[in-house]
Amino acid sequence: MKTLQLSAKNVVIASMSLILIIAAGYFVFDMSGTTLAKASRSTSGSAPVLSADKKFVMVDKRVILSVDDAIIFNWFKTSSQLCDGDNITSVPDRKAFCENKTDFLKSTRFAYIVLSPDNAKIGFAIESDTLTPDKVIGVFSRVTGSITLVGGYYLGNEFIGFSPKSTNFVYKSGCFEGKCALSVSDVQTFVKKASISDSISADARTKDVTFVKWLSENSLEYKLGEELKQVSF
Repeated sequence: MKTLQLSAKNVVIASMSLILIIAAGYFVFDMSGTTLAKASRSTSGSAPVLSADKKFVMVDKRVILSVDDAIIFNWFKTSSQLCDGDNITSVPDRKAFCENKTDFLKSTRFAYIVLSPDNAKIGFAIESDTLTPDKVIGVFSRVTGSITLVGGYYLGNEFIGFSPKSTNFVYKSGCFEGKCALSVSDVQTFVKKASISDSISADARTKDVTFVKWLSENSLEYKLGEELKQVSF
């Protein structure tokens, strides 16, 4: 009887050990899954490219960003003004564009993408057949998966590029009759550091501003009309 009791205890101990092993194995698998998920947002692998139809950003044939991502689709619905008031019925198929993701995907694409020097961010511009050649620009983080759209959906908006150490980015916005402002924002906080033009008021501008080159992380060279200038921020 005593032997049987010991055997029972051994069975219990063995069972507990087996449970612990299984639990440990599950934990390792779960942690591994988490690591793999994070790795899928890493900056390793080939350089990001656009798919042939320009609707997806891909790395090694794997989609890392889609133009119909919920954040992008909802931004167009609520912030682009395309779906506000009478605008939603102003042109055929606008209502479907605003309310149906499938229709949105059919008519919307990335115009281009720009990779940051540290490979961690992707700048982009999005355009749509529903109102062209207007664009909205934004930044996608390959590390966190976050998407931030900057400004509105307007004619002349262009994402230009990142600073040498990837802490700032420069873009064109606030355009009026072909004359735009050049803006610089922080890539983490999206706080605007500089807005360059010959007038604060868009409709009072007489010259376009053109980016020339970065001089440092916090300075750049540009042209105001044909005049070469520099600015620090």
